Order: sequence, then C-alpha cells, then structure tokens
Amino acid sequence: METRDTEKKEITEKFINQAINGHRAHDQSWKRIPGFNVSVLEQDTINRSCFYTLSIAVIFQGEKIVDVGDKQYEYGSGSMIVTSVEIPTSYRILNTTLDRPFVSASMKLDRALLSEIMGEISGKKEFPTSEDNNAFCVARTPVQISDCFLRLLRLADHPEDIDVVFPCIQRELHYFVLTDPQCGNIHELCTGGLPSNRVSKAVEWLKQHYKEPIRIQELADMVYMSSSTFHNHFKNVTSLTPLQYQKRLRLHEAKRLMITESYNASSVAFEVGYESVQQFNREYKRLFGKPPVQDVSGS
Repeated sequence: METRDTEKKEITEKFINQAINGHRAHDQSWKRIPGFNVSVLEQDTINRSCFYTLSIAVIFQGEKIVDVGDKQYEYGSGSMIVTSVEIPTSYRILNTTLDRPFVSASMKLDRALLSEIMGEISGKKEFPTSEDNNAFCVARTPVQISDCFLRLLRLADHPEDIDVVFPCIQRELHYFVLTDPQCGNIHELCTGGLPSNRVSKAVEWLKQHYKEPIRIQELADMVYMSSSTFHNHFKNVTSLTPLQYQKRLRLHEAKRLMITESYNASSVAFEVGYESVQQFNREYKRLFGKPPVQDVSGS
C-alpha cells in the first residue's frame, strides 16, 4: 500500500508540474488528444453551471464543490468523478491561488468501447455493483487511472505517436474504470434492463427533443417502466425530475446560442421551447446568476 501511495504521489506531482508549466506557457497541446481536457485555474470560480457527460475527471490539486440537483459533493486532490449519464451541475472551486492553482483533467468515455470490454471480460472478472443508482460517482483515484492521465498528457507532446498510442491508453483507461469497485454506475450503464441503462436512453431522447413538451407516460413507455417507477428512477439517477432536466437542457442551449450564434434574449426563448419570455428570463437568471441580456452583451 505504501509503495502505491508513493507512486501515486509522484504521478500527481509530475502531472501538476507539466500542466501548470503548459498553462503558463499558453501551451494547449493536450487538445490533440480526442476527448481529453486539462484545466488549470489560478483563481476561485463561483457558481458555474455545466453538463457532466459520460466521462471521468481527476482532481490533481485543489478543492471543488458540485451541486447535482438536491445533492452536494465536496472533493479535492486524489478524487475522481465518474459520470455515467449526462447531468447538469453547478460548481465552485475554492482556495485557489497563483502558488497553488486548481489542476484537473477529464476524459470522455466511449459507451461502445465500455460495452465491448465488458463483453470480452464477462465471466473472467467480477464487476462492481452500485449501492445506489446515481449517475454521479465521487471516489478515490486509483494509481492506474492517475498514470493513464499522466501518459495522455505526455503523449500530447508527441503528435507523431498519437494515432498508435492513444487507442491503447484509451482502452486501458476504460478497462480500469469499468472494473473499479467504486464505479458501479458505469457497470450499470452497460447492463441492459438496469435503471441507469434505461434512464440513459430517456436522457438521450430528451437531448434530441428538449424543445417539445414532456409527456412522462410516453417517456416511461419508451423505457418499459410505469410512469411512477420511471419518475423515481430518473430522479435517483440524475438527481432531477424529467421536467427539471428538460429545463436545464433548454437554458444551457439558450446560453450557447446567445454566446456563439448571436441570438437575442427574446428570440432564443422561443427557439429553445419557452412560450413566455418573462418565464425564460426568470429561470435563466435563477440558474446562471444574471439575466440573459448580459450574456448577449458579453458583460
């Protein structure tokens, strides 16, 4: 155990140093790695909203508080966040300074690759089971996963090797996530008939039809559940009701359209499915902390 702890500490220090040096040199070579993201923040961040996708994120340095529906998670260095279903969150990053910036990295997970690996090792390896159905899992980072992230960061400096080496590290990372006893949510995602798997299908439908009115019974029928069972499982997995989830989808898409495609606050409300501009303005300000007109103006 002591040897593993020492190895993990060394990996963590190497990742932090390389990430900070790259950040201060304005080097974003990590963008060469598909689905890979490195974040170095030198000041606190308060009440930012975002969607966590099917992914794994590792905190190498710093502290973070994430609100998912009515649940709150506090974690820091040495923690990983594994998300099995796309869910909206808000977060705060605390106690960050120039001398000790917040350092994290994330990697998108490929559901098809997870299922492929699961099929290959089924019967040869025990899979973890989840004590609850929540899609958001906070756990300690195993040394094998920290090492995968360090190798991805280093690989970004060698673009000539990416096509051959990246698929190997990607597959290794997916294997360690899928078989980690802390990550039962990922195993459930890949197992047909379990609540997380069914809710993920409803989430995919909502993402494609977020402008349309929700009919809970139709969503429940789609995933072969009664309406009450579906509603309960959806809340357990995402920490939100289907209606709350749809609202977050609409508001995040509205923000994207205003910032990237120059929509004004009134037109974007109808574009994302609202029937009332006033209601849109109220809910937008409640979620993002400022009225939509400020995002339009960039202030």
